[in-house]
Amino acid sequence: MSILSCAHTHTPHCDGKTPAPDMARRAYELGFISLGFSSHAAQTFDPEYCIDPARENEYKAEIRALAREYEGRMRIYLGIERDLYSCADPAGYDYFIAAVHYFEKPDGHHAAVDGHAESLKAYVDECCGGDGMEMARRYFSMLRDYVLESRPAIIAHFDLIRKNNAKLRLYDEDSPAYRRLALDALRPLAETGALLEVNTGAMARGYLDTPYPAPFLLREWKNWGGEVIVNSDCHDMRFLTCGYEEAEALLLFLGYDHAVRLGKSEMWEQFPLG
Repeated sequence: MSILSCAHTHTPHCDGKTPAPDMARRAYELGFISLGFSSHAAQTFDPEYCIDPARENEYKAEIRALAREYEGRMRIYLGIERDLYSCADPAGYDYFIAAVHYFEKPDGHHAAVDGHAESLKAYVDECCGGDGMEMARRYFSMLRDYVLESRPAIIAHFDLIRKNNAKLRLYDEDSPAYRRLALDALRPLAETGALLEVNTGAMARGYLDTPYPAPFLLREWKNWGGEVIVNSDCHDMRFLTCGYEEAEALLLFLGYDHAVRLGKSEMWEQFPLG
């Protein structure tokens, strides 16, 4: 395996299960050259999922201390996964990952994109007239606009709506209409210089057999000159490299000869696949 890094990992400061020191130890045992922590940034309506704003400095201090502990052996970076609805300031972090995890309802409440399938189905029925393609249109529109405005380092799990669609079948993922919708949202993001994340998290948790995003999106991203980064979106150190071999094989099949990872000397570095 050539990846030897992950820029998307979570800790108990949000919804992660593995304490940061244990995650770092496991990464070092696996021969990682670098590791980036990216706990979910604070937002106001789903506190169990994200960093408590009052304890954000504790998160920063813990990761910076780990970086000093591993200095010269493995580079550790302080990142954050910032949702569209987050109230957290990404300043003060080495990088941030942009994501959309929620739909806002007319009553001000929110439905999770990747939460309980029944909750998402209720949102589609109540707010989209039962039309799964309308839900997809809203999701991609929000993510596109958020990335264009915020200019993150990494675009997280671009087609996250696939997670619950695997069960609910709200739209046809192979239809020309859906593919045009997704591609039209992705195309302008190639101009931002952001890295498109090949995210294996749903594989680790048994929701999908392939990474985000779907191969047709990765193929066009390459044609547009975009760069990719492979991450496991790890919440449990047992799955830190879950899906990496499959992701690397997929990228090679699609014609990629390299990807990007967090470096040991420079922050972002290209490395050869295979």
